[in-house]
Amino acid sequence: MDALIIAAGDGTRMCNSKPKILLNINNKSLLEYHINTLTKLGIKKIYLVLGYKKEMVEDFIKSKGLSRRVKVIYNPDWEKGNAFSVLAAESHIKGDFLLVMGDHYYELEPLKGITRIRTDFAMVVDSEPLHIDIPEATKVRIKNGRVIGIGKRLKKFDTIDAGIFICSPSIFDFIKKSLKEGESTWNDVKRDWILDNPVTLYDVKGGLWYDIDTPEDLARIRNLIEKRTLWKPRDGIISRYLNRPISIRISNLFAKTPITPNQVTMLSFFIALISAFLFGLGYRAALIFGGISAQISSIIDGCDGEVARIKGMSSPFGAYLDSVLDRWADGLIIFGMAFGYSILHSSISIWPIALLALLGSISVSYTESKFESLFGKPLLLSWGLPVKRDSRLFLFMLGGVFNIIPLVLIIVGSLGIIESLRRLLLLIPQGEKSQ
Repeated sequence: MDALIIAAGDGTRMCNSKPKILLNINNKSLLEYHINTLTKLGIKKIYLVLGYKKEMVEDFIKSKGLSRRVKVIYNPDWEKGNAFSVLAAESHIKGDFLLVMGDHYYELEPLKGITRIRTDFAMVVDSEPLHIDIPEATKVRIKNGRVIGIGKRLKKFDTIDAGIFICSPSIFDFIKKSLKEGESTWNDVKRDWILDNPVTLYDVKGGLWYDIDTPEDLARIRNLIEKRTLWKPRDGIISRYLNRPISIRISNLFAKTPITPNQVTMLSFFIALISAFLFGLGYRAALIFGGISAQISSIIDGCDGEVARIKGMSSPFGAYLDSVLDRWADGLIIFGMAFGYSILHSSISIWPIALLALLGSISVSYTESKFESLFGKPLLLSWGLPVKRDSRLFLFMLGGVFNIIPLVLIIVGSLGIIESLRRLLLLIPQGEKSQ
């Protein structure tokens, strides 16, 4: 199935000199979001209908190396109405196609089943809208399973038009008929269609999508995307309230550069190596800077995933690399802390404590990852001790800054083992039920 994005309008309500398809949303254009989503849906060919300042969009496509992924179609009648933009693609599209409003943002997950639909006309709707401005939305009225009304001014409605459609090539002749009758917009065409033809509805039920018409809309969708893609519900307490507000700012800067998520992962690991080395020196100033380096590494460790989500570069290998290097970094920092303390105090008593800290650290990570691999779902418990990596590295920082290395290692090790045992005990009933 092909996709057609219509983006020919001038977007006067945006008070912006560039086409809306180029709007920047958290360091990525709306066009790039569309391309990434459509590609993940299995779309092979993407057509983009342009009109207003088409040269600006074409230059952007070339600068981003997107020419092979997007074919531009020019609509000379773009000022007459967006129905003309759909019709402009008639000579290019031969089969069923996905029609996408270029000034909308769509989250991938709710759309994953849409390309399996085969019909002359299907409409994506939202019966449980959570994020949009309903007074400004296009409403849909349904009676006895049939769409009987479409429009922004409907007083009674059952769902919201989300701006994505599946059409067969027969839609082009229908548009010509509507245009001859004096219609000009895609909404006009839809209203004509429902008079005598059925419409298949695909309900996203509260999924994230947004019609971006004004600067206020743009600010809201930026905030929504940042919260949903960069803030993680499973963040530890240090990540949520300290690391993440800082790492998001850094990630937004990284996203403007060619740096890749895996390179950010390596940067975090390198800073952790510096921390381990400084801890290993043992003297007071080195411990302070070793602790600070551990916390900096923790902040940067959150950036690799953020950059991956911003740039659409998430990958299983990236997650695997991050997990492996995190374990190595933790072990090396603990070793550095123990080595520096043993040299400074000429004592080997720190080594059993370091072993405890290492076991606690590994246990927390292992019990979580093993649960996910065996049960195929995240380990979500109602509460837990603050033993995730963000908390461990924060404690390591406190250990270096306040020169309390043994105490910190005891806390990290003890809490880690207690939390692992707590998880095991809470999951025993679930394991018995699965047998």
